[in-house]
Amino acid sequence: MKYSDICTIDSQGRIVIPAKLRKLLKLENGNPLEVELSNQEIRIRKCREPHQDTIKLQSILSILYSSIKHGAFICTDQYVIAATGIYLPEGTSLPENLEPYIASGNEVVLDISQPLYMLSHHREPVAALYPIHNDKALPLTLAVLSKTPLTEMEMGCARLVAKTLEKEFC
Repeated sequence: MKYSDICTIDSQGRIVIPAKLRKLLKLENGNPLEVELSNQEIRIRKCREPHQDTIKLQSILSILYSSIKHGAFICTDQYVIAATGIYLPEGTSLPENLEPYIASGNEVVLDISQPLYMLSHHREPVAALYPIHNDKALPLTLAVLSKTPLTEMEMGCARLVAKTLEKEFC
């Protein structure tokens, strides 16, 4: 489906999404939207529906954050399910450059000299990815963010959380 309309920005930088689009996309008050800047193009996407186990995932993530003080998120191969220590709404799409690492299903420690950012405006790049193998059709990954290499203790904590999530969600 293709639709085009012209909107204006008000004095506080807001735009109104036309009613026809809101109806087609089933957008309601309070729905999260992802806003992405690419060159001179602004893209607005509806975030996907939240994962049913989000509250449990969020509580386990908060334990990890209290231990290592690095932002972290859990995602499928396409979108974010839960996050802590960073603002990433549920349903936020993953950048294409992370997809091959996640699709590999292997633990990956990324090179911080060539940072991969979850979103262009985030200050901390993705430092490591930990697969969460489960019996469900939806494979999950735990991602940890950091500007500096993770310590052995931080990586151990992240591995432990990923294994806990495997046990919890099998």
